[in-house]
Amino acid sequence: MSLLWMDCDADFERLIDVACEYEVRARGDYFDKKGEETRKIFYRDMRYNITFLYTSYLLQDGKIMEDYARWLFRLMAPILKDLSPKETADYLYVHLDAIRDGIRTVFSGKAQAQLLELIDRAGDKVALESSLPPAQPQASVHYEEEVQRYLHLLFQKNTRQLPLLIQEFVNRGIPLTDLYVEILAESMRRIGELWHTGQISVATEHYCTSATLTVMSQLYSIIFAQKRKHRSVLCACPGTELHELGARMIADLFENDGWDTIYLGAAVPEKALFDAIRTQQPDLVALSVTMPQHLIVCQELTTALRAAFPDIRIAVGGHAFHSTQAIWSKWPIDIYTEDARELLEKANEALDNPT
Repeated sequence: MSLLWMDCDADFERLIDVACEYEVRARGDYFDKKGEETRKIFYRDMRYNITFLYTSYLLQDGKIMEDYARWLFRLMAPILKDLSPKETADYLYVHLDAIRDGIRTVFSGKAQAQLLELIDRAGDKVALESSLPPAQPQASVHYEEEVQRYLHLLFQKNTRQLPLLIQEFVNRGIPLTDLYVEILAESMRRIGELWHTGQISVATEHYCTSATLTVMSQLYSIIFAQKRKHRSVLCACPGTELHELGARMIADLFENDGWDTIYLGAAVPEKALFDAIRTQQPDLVALSVTMPQHLIVCQELTTALRAAFPDIRIAVGGHAFHSTQAIWSKWPIDIYTEDARELLEKANEALDNPT
């Protein structure tokens, strides 16, 4: 979770400490038997969890906290495999109650009321998850066979066969946009879900990401051979967002469509982004956010971009937005899309039909 670390303001930093104190008291017997390393892990996880509360509160979007609670239940269920769903929920209620008590200690007035409401919504989501039947297998997609073959090689860590499989898909005539969105992106979405629910290790998730970036690079002889459109897009992940696969896919699909791409990658500081825009003058700036905690920086960045470059087109997207109530609709942006293929379509439409 260290990759997802973020700083909160002073009150929330205090909330982390206070909530930890309350939970240690509530689970006294457990912590009395554990050493310092366990307490450090516990503090780390409490901080991580409260960043979701912080994000949900600042952005005034309760769905962020609800989706966090859903994820937390699904993460803990296999870890607490000897407990029933109700017992797992009861275990999480202790954690949520510690945060609730911390909120009452640290905050007052309107802020306290809003934060307590978010915790209540999280508790309601935990209760709902504990009452649902076991998750059913995912519905198949158009390229389900191809996705399954790709995932099989990833889990086998068969790095040598992966490029051959991708070349087979290309030789069969699968469009590059389909290959990226419906096979590679769909496979990585499932990998992310497995990691989020504790079914694969972070090492496996990192390998799958690295291997996918590698097989994408073998397609560059096709991608960079396309006729140029004399349009350019700048792609970046704002703040401390380290998940760059989505942004890389955007850049590749735009390059394949004839755009020139300025790919800045992960965790791009605001000044570096602004300097690149002034120097390169792209037609479109595309920001990709995977983890909800980075939506705060993304929101601030889109506002600053609009003020500094009023005529530039701004697009946002990424998995983080799925945990919001269309929060992007309140931002000063031009395009929001679910995937890179749709973004390319909307970007071309916007430039072909300028208002």
